[in-house]
Amino acid sequence: MQVEGFDFPDDLYYYPEEHVWLKIEGDIITVGITSLGQYMAGKIFQVTTKNKGEKVNSRSVLFTLESAKWIGKFRLPVEGEIIDVNEEVIKNPTLLNEKPYEAWIIKIKGAVKGKIMPVSEAIKLFENDAKRVIR
Repeated sequence: MQVEGFDFPDDLYYYPEEHVWLKIEGDIITVGITSLGQYMAGKIFQVTTKNKGEKVNSRSVLFTLESAKWIGKFRLPVEGEIIDVNEEVIKNPTLLNEKPYEAWIIKIKGAVKGKIMPVSEAIKLFENDAKRVIR
């Protein structure tokens, strides 16, 4: 689905408060940043994540993104264990700007413990944010 020129694939779930997408396959949750989220951040030059094997919950900072104008610490309503970190994104953070839906950040084995939504439910929130940031 397109929202003000930004892509939001229909097969993903979203946590609009953080502009994060989640792909859920059984008990594996793949996490990345949305096209609107990367646009709002600007050119991302650093990604820091929890380590493989670390236990996480909704209070945990799962990853941090840094750009010239912003540092974002991401907490999500998930509980489980980090099972993979995308080393390509760690080495080349601009992949998040270039291909936000291919460049996942972390994978968690666990469960969602809060409100995530399909794009059909998140669209109004994304529209409001997109209109606010596009000049």
